[in-house]
Amino acid sequence: MAVAVDSYRRLPVPAALEGVAEHAWVARHDGARRHTEVLLPDGRGLLQLVRGTPGRLVDPLAGGAVPDADGVRSALTHALVAEQTGPVARLGVQLHPVALARLRAARPVADAWHPLTEVLAADVVARVGDLLAAGHDDTAVAAVLDALAAVPRRADADLDRLEDALRFVDERRGLVRQADVARAAGTSLGELHRWCTQLLGMSPAQYLAAARFSTFVREYVAVGPVDPAAVVAVVEWFVETGYPPREVERFTGLPPAELRRLAEHLAAGAAAAR
Repeated sequence: MAVAVDSYRRLPVPAALEGVAEHAWVARHDGARRHTEVLLPDGRGLLQLVRGTPGRLVDPLAGGAVPDADGVRSALTHALVAEQTGPVARLGVQLHPVALARLRAARPVADAWHPLTEVLAADVVARVGDLLAAGHDDTAVAAVLDALAAVPRRADADLDRLEDALRFVDERRGLVRQADVARAAGTSLGELHRWCTQLLGMSPAQYLAAARFSTFVREYVAVGPVDPAAVVAVVEWFVETGYPPREVERFTGLPPAELRRLAEHLAAGAAAAR
């Protein structure tokens, strides 16, 4: 199930942003109650603007938290929990896996946040922030997407071949081996590893694990924000089915012990918030 929020809208992006952005969304919370959701490691980055009470992003396994604020985030390698405790509006654009490599000169690094101004001009960020704060969500989204479409893109043969390879992975829900991906891309394992580490900021194994886990959860959770309790329920159900450890990791991207530990930490965090 998707978590109940005050409002969440998912919006399409124009064809001009193919290979850069996959969809946009706007979420609003009135702050009457604490809101939490799980951010899935799906191999995608995020461009985000936040206006209102800043939330925080909590690592349920390693501990620690960072502000949930304006920025451009590269792809996650593990799940995070986003917590909102006050009135806030957030605008997000889910990026294509290779978007940061096309839009920025710097080499991507997984799990890293960068200033919005590395992708968008400061005046664009200010104008979109004002629109979002004033409640003009559709206009704010349109302004962000127009600005993204105008950003020069890096043309690179390796990026094009990696994009094809990742499409092969996503079409098969991540349930392929690295050798299968390399074969489909007509390249070697070493070259595939180079593409991923230099252009995604993660290894092929990390991308496959992220694709498997996000697909595993999304098969049982609707599109939109993900309730931590839903992830706990899905994990507990799957673990109780008694699949061999290798099958658990093949389907979820995580070994059984780590999967259980994630569910335990998510459950503990939800209990502490009551």
